[in-house]
Amino acid sequence: MLLPLPLLASAAVCVSVCVSAAAAAASSGGGHGASGLLSHPPASPKPWSLRRSVDAFEASLSKTRLREALRTYTSQPHVAGTKGDEDAAEFTRATWEAAGLPNVHIKPYYPLLNYPISRSLTLLEPARFEASLTEPAIGEDGTSHDENAVPTFLGYSPSGNVTAELVYANFGDPTDFEALASRGIDVKGKIVLVRYGGAFRGLKVRAAELAGAAAVLIYSDPKEDGFVRGPVYPDGPWRPPHAVQRGSIQYPNFYSGDPLTPFVAATEDALRIPIEQANIPKIPALPISYADAKPLLAALEGKGVQASTIDPKWQGGLDLQYWTGPAGKAHLHIDNDFKVKPIWNVLTIIEGAKEPDRSIVFGGHRDAWVYGAVDPCSGASVLLETGVALGRMYQKGWRPDRTIVLASWDGEEYGLLGSTEWVEDHVEILNMTAVAYMNLDSGVSGNRFSASASPSLANLIRDSGKSVYKEWARRSSNGKSTTKPPPVSPLGFGSDFVSFLQHVGVAATDMSFGGNYGVYHSNYDSFHWMEKHGDPKWEYHKTMAKIAGRLVLSLAHLEVLPFEFSSYADELALYTRDVTKALDAANQPQAWGTPLVKAVDAFTKAAHKLDKETRAASASSDNNDDTLSSILGDDPVAAFEKRDADADADADADVGSVLVMQGSDDGDAMMSGVVHAEDATITKGKKHKKPSVREINDKLAFAERKFLDPNGIPGRPWYRHVVYAPGEWTGYAAEMFPAIHEAIRKQDADGTLKAIDVVAYQIQLAADHLAL
Repeated sequence: MLLPLPLLASAAVCVSVCVSAAAAAASSGGGHGASGLLSHPPASPKPWSLRRSVDAFEASLSKTRLREALRTYTSQPHVAGTKGDEDAAEFTRATWEAAGLPNVHIKPYYPLLNYPISRSLTLLEPARFEASLTEPAIGEDGTSHDENAVPTFLGYSPSGNVTAELVYANFGDPTDFEALASRGIDVKGKIVLVRYGGAFRGLKVRAAELAGAAAVLIYSDPKEDGFVRGPVYPDGPWRPPHAVQRGSIQYPNFYSGDPLTPFVAATEDALRIPIEQANIPKIPALPISYADAKPLLAALEGKGVQASTIDPKWQGGLDLQYWTGPAGKAHLHIDNDFKVKPIWNVLTIIEGAKEPDRSIVFGGHRDAWVYGAVDPCSGASVLLETGVALGRMYQKGWRPDRTIVLASWDGEEYGLLGSTEWVEDHVEILNMTAVAYMNLDSGVSGNRFSASASPSLANLIRDSGKSVYKEWARRSSNGKSTTKPPPVSPLGFGSDFVSFLQHVGVAATDMSFGGNYGVYHSNYDSFHWMEKHGDPKWEYHKTMAKIAGRLVLSLAHLEVLPFEFSSYADELALYTRDVTKALDAANQPQAWGTPLVKAVDAFTKAAHKLDKETRAASASSDNNDDTLSSILGDDPVAAFEKRDADADADADADVGSVLVMQGSDDGDAMMSGVVHAEDATITKGKKHKKPSVREINDKLAFAERKFLDPNGIPGRPWYRHVVYAPGEWTGYAAEMFPAIHEAIRKQDADGTLKAIDVVAYQIQLAADHLAL
């Protein structure tokens, strides 16, 4: 895809554009740009190797700074679009500027947001009960004392007043509503009570809306994350009785990002669709605690059908029998204020010394439903510290070989707003430059490492995570020793990788240290919870920073990109077998899958050949001894621990308030600065006996783009990746070959055949792209 002439012209003068914009921001003193302008420190005369870069990066990391960053982020609520959120953006910008990073700037967007004005829930029959809808203070947790810091509400719930009978609908997925209907239980006009778990909360509301419900209550059952699991907060990490899970109920299966500007960036003057056409609910919904849910469930006892007779899993963890109703009568009042408001992404762009037109993006969100110690501030603190470490290196003359973009996203909690709007704002430039996207969200809630990624990057994550590899593999094998590599899961929905992978086809990763985490999206996801239960010694925050740093620096420095496509071929073959099974189960001819089988075979052959050529090129490259394996040695755990010893003392020294040439508020100018017009197009595959490293790298970096169908998935065209998309009714989990499986489930023979042909065509395009 060629860049339009205006962008090519901008690219040709990238240096003068960036310098002029920075100077203008500094001299005007306005906006969110730099507060001063000094010269960049000179680059080191000798390029930094990966080994030297990793050493310097890890020596700069500080547990103390990570802890204090988390304390600052969690010191006040910072819901997207609020003053606390803007304060967190300014803190991020100032910290990165003080560390010496170049081109730090804030990029605002203007999405639709909503905030609670008032809400109430009253059980009227058989006995009156007023739900508290508040989270009481916990004495030892200082930030919990403002129980209305952020009132309990759901993002994008409309306002409403509903008085109706109650019906319990288990997890609220379509099969649950079908089970009720098959037993003669009508939810039309009712207030439906569902519990968290399974599908994304927005899809619970959608299923209820389609079934005719008048309103939805979503509660956290102790069976999922409360006392059934173990001691509750503050004694343990699990959800206490009055804790409430806030969250968005946008319908993410249609598109990600601002509900009013699908496909285009939510700039201040963007054209917006009517709110009636947006991917948000038409019926009101409210989250409640299990303390408030218990009287409602008690009102249903003996009415309708006993839930456990539908399926034993319908019985939750409260000490009463769950029944479906309908029964009782309740009144729900919700008044939410909808408005278009600014949110603030914070970015820094470190231009590559050798390949400035190839970029690695490392991002994670910063906004939270209340304080957000785990979600997202554990990840945000690691991202911030990564910037500080790279800034220190930058001041000493380090430059990456490829451009690195660090991005602190805003508005993720409402629907991946900041990242999606930025991607939609820079689609063409990302198409031409982006090598990979790394995401970090809820980075630390315990000590159990897990990762999701595009299959081409799975082995890079395993290499970068060598320090936790053995335990990661053991946990993945139910505590048994194993020689199998630990699993890297496919990417579905739920965080800021979505627009990169599924809209513009950039290979992506996501990772976390998980644990017993029962305070998700509540007032109690606090600094105190983290220090008492999540990561008391801050070891896993620092370990996550090391793993993230190795990923970023490997992608930015290795002469031959560390992608591997044989694993991708194995995954495609597995997904193809699943299609064959689905066709058989639907009584459709397995032969329909033949085009898919042939395309995957072609992809497999091309992938194996390219991987062989990649290994040969890597072995003969100038920095072939700079792989992570060579840096970490035969015993990566010992090497990791040795590198960690005594590092904090030096790293904890204060960062000087050095100001360098800063970036512009103009994100377009900043991003266009990483494109070189004379080398912007993807290599067209000229036949050479030995392809150049550049040609190999472009095949590796841009192969993911070939899986994009320009028309998108039928019925939800914003999602263009034919291999991976959020499940139509799961949200969080990925569905593989989604268009094929959706057509099979609908028993649409023509749609199934067309979907198979489209997917096979895109896989064949990818095979042709990889071919040497």
